[in-house]
Amino acid sequence: MIAVLVISLLALLFFSVPIFVSLCLSTLLVFLMYFSGQNMDVMMAQSMVKSCDSFALMAIPFFMLVGTLMTKTGIAKKLVNIAQAFTGDSAGGLGTAAILASMLFAAISGSGPATAAAIGGIMIPAMVEQGYDRAYSSALLASGSTIGPVIPPSIPMIMFAVTIGCSTTTLFMAGFVPGILMGVGLIVYNKIVSKRHNYRGQVTAATMKEKMKALKDGFWALLMPVIVLGGIYSGIFTPTESAVVGVVYALMVSAFIYKTLTWQGLKEALVDAAITSATIMILFGGANTFGRILTLGNIPNTIANAILGMTSNKVIIMLIINIMLLIVGMFIDTNSSVILFSPIIVPILTALGYHEIFIGVMIVVNLCIGMLTPPLGPNLFITMKIGKVSLEEALPSTIVQVGILYLVLAIMIIFPETVLFLPRLLGMI
Repeated sequence: MIAVLVISLLALLFFSVPIFVSLCLSTLLVFLMYFSGQNMDVMMAQSMVKSCDSFALMAIPFFMLVGTLMTKTGIAKKLVNIAQAFTGDSAGGLGTAAILASMLFAAISGSGPATAAAIGGIMIPAMVEQGYDRAYSSALLASGSTIGPVIPPSIPMIMFAVTIGCSTTTLFMAGFVPGILMGVGLIVYNKIVSKRHNYRGQVTAATMKEKMKALKDGFWALLMPVIVLGGIYSGIFTPTESAVVGVVYALMVSAFIYKTLTWQGLKEALVDAAITSATIMILFGGANTFGRILTLGNIPNTIANAILGMTSNKVIIMLIINIMLLIVGMFIDTNSSVILFSPIIVPILTALGYHEIFIGVMIVVNLCIGMLTPPLGPNLFITMKIGKVSLEEALPSTIVQVGILYLVLAIMIIFPETVLFLPRLLGMI
């Protein structure tokens, strides 16, 4: 049964069948072959719908809508202006502003591709106009947007929490330090490259008056992550409720304070969020149904026992798992990978003494780096399209930046408290 499931999935993926269709077809084939006496179409439909029938998953469309509203109404531009004002005319100033803006946007949207499109669309043309290389600018924004699903809120973390059954709020808190470390690593790299190539920031440094003006203009935009995340960690809102609050706040601010909300912009924001959310939910349903077959075949425990039977060395096992995730991230989207591989990886690493919150953050960070690596690499392809560069042009700089992000991941793995320290401090674990 499992051989049929895996071989059929790999064959469909080889012929470039979309991932959610591949998952559903391979699962349907197993139902036809091994459960033919039952009403399999009803079983599959019920399995897909039931897996998506979760209060926690309702946060996904609302966080997506927050991101699209910020993009369509110019709120994201306010965050960029603040970042630019404070990075000044120093070497790599615009690149640093781009990364900071990505981190700020990450604290609201929870999506890597959304961050790449929103911030990349603003910053890449500005960087090119300022003399930055197109390929370098595109690669840097693609790398910066990988922070989107790491700094909370995070759609892949919601997926992990629902799949494994752990606290979404605790996962969110654990994502802060890794996300900041990723941003710092990219800022340092940008500074080094910019000094070498004389990439500058703004033509002149912003005066204190201009900085205060940028802060004043962007105050309501900056308040968004404070309200969304503050509501979660104070216990006032659940993550799902905070996403709804974020949508209402974005609508109020854009309509009555910035007065940038138009009917056309609202329509586009709703359509974009609906399409992206529907795609994610279909993937979740298909992947969960696929995972149900794996569970029936006891595959997660079989793989866990096989790996633990080969060696008990933590370093070797962690290396095997991270290499596997690196390869998986190149071919399968982050959300599907989280759903498919978390039930396999969690039993292995918990048996070695790792906390499930640490495991969740490690999986998400690793797979988010996969958003940079072809042949999938959605973040990279979005910024390449914005920057009008080819893969061959963007790849050399991207490879170096992937190395930097994996260095941050290595620091996390060597020192797990970098992930767990904030949740421990707040008594969440």
